[in-house]
Amino acid sequence: MVTGLGRWLPVLLGLVSATLPSRAEPPYTPRNDAVVVETVRQPRLPGMASLGELRARWAAQPKLVPAALAYARAAAELSRRDEDPRYLGYAQAALAPWWDRPEAPPEVLLLRASLHLARMDYAPAERDLQALIAAGVPEGHAARITRALLRLSQGDPAAAAADCDAAAAHVGALTAASCMAAVRGLQGAAADALDALEIALQLSADAPWSVELWARSVAAELALRIGQTARAQRHFEAGLNRMRAADTTDPGILAAYADFLLHQGDAEQVRDMLTPYPRQDSLLLRLTLAELSIARNGDAAAAAGATQHTRHLTLRFAEMRQRGDRSHLRDQALFELDVRRDPSAALARMTESWAYQRDPVDARLLLRAARAARQPDAAIAVNAWIVGTGVRDQRLAAEQAAWRQQATGR
Repeated sequence: MVTGLGRWLPVLLGLVSATLPSRAEPPYTPRNDAVVVETVRQPRLPGMASLGELRARWAAQPKLVPAALAYARAAAELSRRDEDPRYLGYAQAALAPWWDRPEAPPEVLLLRASLHLARMDYAPAERDLQALIAAGVPEGHAARITRALLRLSQGDPAAAAADCDAAAAHVGALTAASCMAAVRGLQGAAADALDALEIALQLSADAPWSVELWARSVAAELALRIGQTARAQRHFEAGLNRMRAADTTDPGILAAYADFLLHQGDAEQVRDMLTPYPRQDSLLLRLTLAELSIARNGDAAAAAGATQHTRHLTLRFAEMRQRGDRSHLRDQALFELDVRRDPSAALARMTESWAYQRDPVDARLLLRAARAARQPDAAIAVNAWIVGTGVRDQRLAAEQAAWRQQATGR
């Protein structure tokens, strides 16, 4: 999903955990070195060596490009999958010999651009992507798709379309179809884009799981824009089935499906679906929203869970702000608006986020936050963006109508 660009976390500053001891209690100190404080699992991606094994191979030859790339790619994927900031730092460390070199190997440039995008450092990412495109190397086609995703997340479908078109003949059919469907969906042609994407899905049963998950996420979003919730649900469920068959985790599609279910009033299913994912903050936020909904019916366990998770997220989001992490601004705004009930803080987070990410999800949340804070002028930019793109979205239209009513006093 396009929103995946904002799901990476910076590292090297340490994490604040909700389980830290309070000020009244001294930190736990083991009696001796033989005491086991925690058993740390060896992270592993399906079909790959463990991260520890890949790291050992890289450490033995740190300037060997294939070894560095294998370790860095695995660490980057683990960072995305687990929303764990440490892995992103591991990936950058593996690329250290080439990190500041303008003329790094093409495959290094592509991964380096992805790491910059994960931190929402768009300028260096665009330099790397443009260098690959200008060089005419095979990696340039992937660079065009990556840049298209960036343009989509910035709310610029016309620029994204140029990259999708240029890459279409050189990438997989489903990748090309998903790219163009996302573009057309932002240009007001969601229904036609969805029809074309569904045909591509039918013809691409052998596509990699990561590509199918992207396609399913785009298809579900397009279906929701035209009000076809049953169609959206089919794509969400097909995506989750593929995710589970691949023995992986995709926070993007899980969070999007959870948002859909919460809007449908199915908090119980959200709780069941997300309870196994306590480490991913974006998913823990949706679990907390589900627990708050269930608690309103007198469920004491749900209320206790929501209280505990709210404390954890408060600490995590505060830490992100302290270190200037922009990757979870939208989630922070949702947390302030629907968990902490602080519309002014939510509006501040979304105003900052809008400078980096502009899609219908962001537009709806900014309009909601501006209305809740009774500052409708703070969302004027959303209207200009809607007109400029031509996007049509039933949910966005309803939110815009409510915002306009407040703004005009009618």
